[in-house]
Amino acid sequence: MNFRSIFPLMLLAMQSALPGRDAGARMRLGDEALAAGLWEMAALHFDECLAENSLKPEEKSGVAIRLAEAWIRDGKPAEALALLGESFVSSHPEAPFWKGQALAGLGRFGEALDVLAPLLQDRASPFPSEAAFTVTNLQLALGKPESAMETLDFLASKADAALAAKARLHQVEILLDARKTAKARKIMPDAAAFATADRSLAALLEAQLLLAEGRPADAASVFQSLIDQLQGQSLERHHLAAVGLADTFLARKNPDAASAFLLAFIQANPDSPCLDALFQRLLDAMPASPAVSDPILAKLTEWITPPEFPATGLLVAADSAAGAWPMPGATGELIVHALFTRALGLQRMATPEAAAEARQMLTRLRLSFPEHPLAGRALFESARKALATGEDARAFSMLESLRESSAALRGEAAFLEAKRAFSKGDKARAASLFEEAARSLAENEAKTARFNAAILQLVKTDGNPGPQDPALAADLMLERALSQEDPAAKRAAIEEFLIQHTEHPRVPEARLAAAEAALASGPEVDLSFARAQLETLAAEPEKSATLNPSRLALVRLRIDDLSQQPAAAIATARQILEQFPAEPAAAEAALVLGRNLFQSSSYNEARMVLEKLAASDSDPARAEAAWLLAARSAALIPASQSQQEALALFEKVIALNRPLASIAMLEKARLMIDMNRLMEAAAFLRQWLDSLEKNDPLYLPAGFLLGEAIYGQGGTHPESLTEALAVYDRLLASEPAQPGARHRLQYLRGRTLEQIPDAKDPSRKREREAFIAYYSVLETETPPEEWHYFELCGFRALALLEKAGRWPAAIACARKIASFNGPRAEEAASRANQLQLKHMIWED
Repeated sequence: MNFRSIFPLMLLAMQSALPGRDAGARMRLGDEALAAGLWEMAALHFDECLAENSLKPEEKSGVAIRLAEAWIRDGKPAEALALLGESFVSSHPEAPFWKGQALAGLGRFGEALDVLAPLLQDRASPFPSEAAFTVTNLQLALGKPESAMETLDFLASKADAALAAKARLHQVEILLDARKTAKARKIMPDAAAFATADRSLAALLEAQLLLAEGRPADAASVFQSLIDQLQGQSLERHHLAAVGLADTFLARKNPDAASAFLLAFIQANPDSPCLDALFQRLLDAMPASPAVSDPILAKLTEWITPPEFPATGLLVAADSAAGAWPMPGATGELIVHALFTRALGLQRMATPEAAAEARQMLTRLRLSFPEHPLAGRALFESARKALATGEDARAFSMLESLRESSAALRGEAAFLEAKRAFSKGDKARAASLFEEAARSLAENEAKTARFNAAILQLVKTDGNPGPQDPALAADLMLERALSQEDPAAKRAAIEEFLIQHTEHPRVPEARLAAAEAALASGPEVDLSFARAQLETLAAEPEKSATLNPSRLALVRLRIDDLSQQPAAAIATARQILEQFPAEPAAAEAALVLGRNLFQSSSYNEARMVLEKLAASDSDPARAEAAWLLAARSAALIPASQSQQEALALFEKVIALNRPLASIAMLEKARLMIDMNRLMEAAAFLRQWLDSLEKNDPLYLPAGFLLGEAIYGQGGTHPESLTEALAVYDRLLASEPAQPGARHRLQYLRGRTLEQIPDAKDPSRKREREAFIAYYSVLETETPPEEWHYFELCGFRALALLEKAGRWPAAIACARKIASFNGPRAEEAASRANQLQLKHMIWED
């Protein structure tokens, strides 16, 4: 642990309260903001109050102190120091303390020490112990640990036993950081000396001290007690004990015990704040050359959920480019760390298969979690491996991005044309074409065509009685059912036919059609009903002999597909392609085969199947879908040549100018970005975005990608960050209707602002504006409709507050996040408790 915090910790742990009576509404607003840790707002209100002429001298002095405090906490120590130098405030009892803080904030640590050190002996000082802890941290920041130890000795000499013990704990921590184990042991206080709030920290330091002394068994006992006792310690401290326990196993040369414990602990705590450390210990426990059956690698595979895709249909259009890529079925830190750790473990195995899978793991991590910190590490590992295999150009590119017809068909043609004419309402032409089809098609198909013609002739008679022949009437009833366009209505009509005509020779045909209808009812597909129809047909093979076997096989394929059984769907699709290569079912089977191979990560085979289908299929919608899936497959093959070919395949879809063209444009841009062809992607997206109206549903997804492409150039072209911010501002100005879009934009704006230097002080980033962007999404009284970016903003705002050491504000922010009862509410509440315990922020 490291206490070298430049900004004084105890200062930021103090509660702010304005002494004396209320000075009006502005004073109350400033007070509330200061108590919540919102320094920006507090300074605004106090400054306004200070400008009033009605304040009494003591009130004015008190307001000035609070304003100085707000400015110091807001990172404006120069303004605070100037104010504290004014005659009307310099004599205030708190002025020296805050002057020391202002000097420290300016980096004038020596001067700050000169101001604060005398306060340790000044009995009239309002904050002697706080000043002492501040001095300690300043001394550590100046690289004077011995002086810091002396200051803590001063606190340790106080009559307040709890304060003295706390000071000793700080000394122990400093000594452990310096690897001075014997000295740390000598000054470690007895357990009874600690205040309740410090006991868990003391126990953790005791365990770490035992481990450093070479007593891993004794340390393990203490670590285990901390793991068993949750109450009275923070979540992070509890999990650090787990990390320590794993270290004791490793210290005792027992990697099997370490891995078994770590796997069980991570399984029980998938959202641990210490996942980085826990997974690092997993790597430490893994053999240098793990076997394929290694338990760590096996468990990591369990934690890596497979991508999820729609089971049927051509493609599901996404409203963003990210939605068009395979994404994990469940997101979370666990999946990210499991992907990364398994990749590193696989790299230890000297087999081409393991190397290929490791590369795939790292690629998936970067594609699925581009904003996670491990995405950059994954790219680094990919670059490292590329260097090791001699792919220098590729490696350097990645590292740079880290830095910155016939007579025989005449009847079928007529039949299809008839169906199209009927669908358009031209029933007379449809009837004529069905008769033409009947003259050309084989006997069974001709009968169907004649009955369709009879139906249409019946329709054209405007309700005149139909044929008196009962058999023909039954046939017409079935044909009416079969002509229904709505699948649910078709199934209901067929079921009515089956009830009334149980012995009709066309019952098998009806059952097959009913099964097809049950599978075509969108999200309400009835797999059980469809299976039951096939089972009934299979039980009466002599009656079902007239059915088209390819059609039966296609229904079985749809059931396998909709049941999300990829292995079964692949096998059935292959069977159809082998047995019925010239049948219409073959094309649909090829699409299902290609999609399931894609979903099974067999990208190369999927691409071959889909490209062959797309180049030969006469159905433009299916061909378009096949081209797009082929392009996706090529994009996911971890080879630069394949990804280059994927761009050409996406261009084929775009050139078709059909419904999926926009998805192809999004995915082409996505791929260019992932290939680090950022300038090309940005140029492509700028032109496209400029052609779209603000209310176009593609405006936001295209804009998001444009912002990403420009933002990605920020490493080598810092001015790109300002342009990316302008894109996000442009999108925000379009007033997106979806709350989630606004949340996402504020998150992206904040992330970008965090990288842009402040115009007034280029050495600082625009984190103040970033915080405002993040926190603005929390300023609502009702739970949001979208949680992901809402909570990302909240936790990023929380992170900035923690980074600045603004502990009361961080606790308030965490509680604000938790108050919405979202997916991460428990995490936020736990974080608030952790901060409160760790930084001694108690409520009255």
